[in-house]
Amino acid sequence: MPIVLVRVDCRLVHGQVLETWVPHTGANCLLVASDILDANPVMKAVMEIAVPSSIHVLFRRVDEVPAAVSEIDRKNERAILLCAALSDALRIYRAGVRFPALNIGNLHFAEGKVEVTPSVYFTPEDFDVVDSLSREGVAVAVRSTPFEAAAPYRRCRGG
Repeated sequence: MPIVLVRVDCRLVHGQVLETWVPHTGANCLLVASDILDANPVMKAVMEIAVPSSIHVLFRRVDEVPAAVSEIDRKNERAILLCAALSDALRIYRAGVRFPALNIGNLHFAEGKVEVTPSVYFTPEDFDVVDSLSREGVAVAVRSTPFEAAAPYRRCRGG
């Protein structure tokens, strides 16, 4: 499989990905799955500028990810799949892009969210998504960088 890491992080392309996860995984491609970025060309351009020229970057709508994975596979690239939301990762999984593990990097606090770790906050729907992926055999862990121990998410609905 051409996908070497699936990561959910609301920041998408940022320093932790470029400076730690890309070298750790040997990735030479970033596949950014976001319907929101599709409608925000300025933000997409800012992210694209941050990526070194040696890394191929693809920005795709969530429903376009399966075709993009096939394209990456044909090119023999090793890609990190980045999603801003857990619900996007589940949509991609249900569309046929199977992955054995899901890395959660950062999900910002917002009203109605529950702290899972100091940098990860879940909505009630996020808990349901992780439960669904876990039932499918996907190992879900919170891990900012490859240099820290992975913390399995703990179900703490309602705080």
